[in-house]
Amino acid sequence: MLNETDGFSLAEESRASVGPKIGGIVVMFILPFLFGLAPLKASKMKNAARFTSIANCFGGGVFFGTCFTHLIPEVAIEINLWRDNSDNKFLKSLPIAEILECVGFVLILLAETLVHSHGNKNSNQEAANNEKKEDMYALKTNGHAHTGDLETKSINSASTVTETSEEPKRKGVGVLIFALAVHSVFEGLAIGVEAKTTTFLQLAGAILIHKCVVAFAVGTRLIDAGLKLKGILISLTIFCISTPIGIAVAMGILETLASGSHITMALVSGLIQGLSTGFFLYITFVEMICDEIRDGKDLPLKTLFLAIGVLIIAISTVVHNYSEEIQ
Repeated sequence: MLNETDGFSLAEESRASVGPKIGGIVVMFILPFLFGLAPLKASKMKNAARFTSIANCFGGGVFFGTCFTHLIPEVAIEINLWRDNSDNKFLKSLPIAEILECVGFVLILLAETLVHSHGNKNSNQEAANNEKKEDMYALKTNGHAHTGDLETKSINSASTVTETSEEPKRKGVGVLIFALAVHSVFEGLAIGVEAKTTTFLQLAGAILIHKCVVAFAVGTRLIDAGLKLKGILISLTIFCISTPIGIAVAMGILETLASGSHITMALVSGLIQGLSTGFFLYITFVEMICDEIRDGKDLPLKTLFLAIGVLIIAISTVVHNYSEEIQ
């Protein structure tokens, strides 16, 4: 059963974590932003793509360990604290924590599928329009233009086609930034809802590694799309500020709940963490590990760094749990 001491402890932990979370907001914006700018000078570096890929595997290992040693057990604890205070036998028979995690996974999958489908539709439409313009131009110029005029028009047409071919790239980058921004807000919510400082720092560290790697890749994509410095800075700002926004929103939720019923706080915290765990599972296995394994390059090295990431989280969890036991 949940008692008053549990509620007060949860509220106190929530307030004690405010300082580290504010620091986390600042670091979570600055470091990824700097990594996003790195491709401007690192585009000529050798093995940049290989470094990014291996670092992503290490981040995936950190997520892997975090999901199974922290997130999943803590969701079960929060939900069980609330469920044990209910007299509804049917409610007590439901695996609520696990259902929430599955729902979170499906929701983020659905959101990203919709965003990518919209982006692909726009890109295909642009390509069809460009092809139509080229065909119309060919019909107009066929057999009616002098050689000099034809050459001039061909050059102008090629220039126009080149310019229009950049548009799908730029629109694709816009969709990418939007998807990553929404995704990052959920990441911020996932770690910001953590009341324990140690858990928050571990999760924030895992997110930070992943976000810095992604920021580097985003910076590379922005340069490839032909964006100027202003466009790159705006895009990176939108991407990098999204996680701090999620953390700030989660802090507001926790602060509101801390002054209310401890049972309600456990319920809402468990609900948000359950959905967020589903998001983490998606990030870990679909976006990070699967993508890198499917690549087929440096598999032994990638597996090693993934295992190192899991091992670091496992060791830190053992140390943390042991220190709590002996206190």
